[in-house]
Amino acid sequence: MDIVTFSHYLSYSVILSSLFVKVPQIISVLSAKSTKGLSLSSVLLEEVGYSIMLTYSFAMGYPLASYFEYTVLVLQDLILIVAILHFDGILKMKTIPVFLLYFFVYTGIAFRWFPDIILTAVISLVTPLSFTSKLAQMKLLYSSKNPGQVSLMTWCIVTYGATARILTSFFLTGDIGVILNFTVAASMNMTISCMVIYYRQLTRDKSE
Repeated sequence: MDIVTFSHYLSYSVILSSLFVKVPQIISVLSAKSTKGLSLSSVLLEEVGYSIMLTYSFAMGYPLASYFEYTVLVLQDLILIVAILHFDGILKMKTIPVFLLYFFVYTGIAFRWFPDIILTAVISLVTPLSFTSKLAQMKLLYSSKNPGQVSLMTWCIVTYGATARILTSFFLTGDIGVILNFTVAASMNMTISCMVIYYRQLTRDKSE
C-alpha cells in the first residue's frame, strides 16, 4: 500500500469517527441538563477554528477526504453551543444576529467573496484559536478540579483525529499552517484527556 492510499484510509477513519465525536458530550449535557466543567469560550473558539478549516479547505479546492469531518464537527459544535447557551440561560433573541453574521462570514470565505489575503489571514488564526480554545478548557478543569460533564470519550476521539490529520495533511496537501494547527491541537487534546482522567479519579477518591 502506497503512502497516498494509506493517507486516504486514515482520512476515512477520521471522517467516520467525526460522525459521533461530539455526541457523547452533547448527550452528557442534555442528560444532566448541566454544563458543569464545560467552558463556553472554549467551545466557541473551537467552532470558529473548525469553521475556518472547513471553509478555507473548500475555498482552496483541497481533496474532500482531507477535511470532510469539519462539516460534521461544525454542526455538532453548533448544537453543543446552543445547548450550553440554553442551560446557562443566555440563549435569547439578541443572539440570532450573531449566528447570522457567523453564517455570512464563513459562506464568504468558502466562496471566496473576500480577497485572497483574507484567506491567508484567517488560516493563520486557526492555530492561536485552537491553542486558546484548549487552554480555556484546561484552565477551567484546573481551577474546578472536577471534570463535571466533560466527556472523556469526546476528547480521546478528537486526539486521535488531530494526530491522524497531521499525517494526512502532510501527504495530501503539504500545507504547513494546517499541519502546525493539527500538531498543537493533538498535543493539547491529549493533555485535556489526561486531565479529565486524573480529576475524575480524584473526585471519585474524595467521594469514597
